[in-house]
Amino acid sequence: MPRPVPSLLAVELVVVGAVSLLLGLYLMIRGTLPRWVPSGFVDPAGNRAELSRPVYRLLGLTSVLAGIACPLVALGQPVPLVIAFVLIGLALLCAIPAAVMALSDQHRRSLRRKWSTTVWSFLVFIVVMTINGFFLYGTRP
Repeated sequence: MPRPVPSLLAVELVVVGAVSLLLGLYLMIRGTLPRWVPSGFVDPAGNRAELSRPVYRLLGLTSVLAGIACPLVALGQPVPLVIAFVLIGLALLCAIPAAVMALSDQHRRSLRRKWSTTVWSFLVFIVVMTINGFFLYGTRP
């Protein structure tokens, strides 16, 4: 029998789910990243490069499925929890061909990764996880 989800975690799951759903819908409809989001790739001339539209559309589908699953996990009930795990499994199945397509697209177009994007991504990840840990585990009596 599942235990109830703590309220802070439930709020976090709903917020992450909403952001993931909105970003996923944007990627599915437009098929490209927003201009303000760094793609992390440059072409041989050094200009900003993006991957192909099918890659971003599959990533959008992955994000939409995960965005639907997050609030279902927050409910903490057995049936929505099973549905959430099925949706996460489907999202991972969509992410695999997206990764393969991205790698082939990267090699075919001779794109290279920017190290600054990788460094900033790691820094943002560390900050977000620190804040997350503080709010979820630092509030216990």
